[in-house]
Amino acid sequence: MDLPRLHVLLVCNLGASTGIMVAKMREIAKNSQSLANTDVKIDARPAGELREYVADYDVVLIGPQIKHLYENLKKICDEHNKPIGIIDTQDYGMVNGGNILKQAIRLVLTHRP
Repeated sequence: MDLPRLHVLLVCNLGASTGIMVAKMREIAKNSQSLANTDVKIDARPAGELREYVADYDVVLIGPQIKHLYENLKKICDEHNKPIGIIDTQDYGMVNGGNILKQAIRLVLTHRP
């Protein structure tokens, strides 16, 4: 995969459950041969802090529990030309870090000029 960098920001309400997801995604990325040569960074922050951190990331994924904030968060991402997506409720509930990591990669690859 031709992806030199993948910096993912998960945005949620407070960060507790998303912290578990970050750990799972980091573990999967670390063990992924297709990401072996990619600079991977995955963090979680509260939605209210997005403006402070968005510039440091390649893609933003928001937790399904705050999908009602999508339009406001998308405006911030658009200002910084960053793709944004909503994490699938089932993937989030099952802590399916692999699917969520794939979602982040797809968003980055389809957002490229």
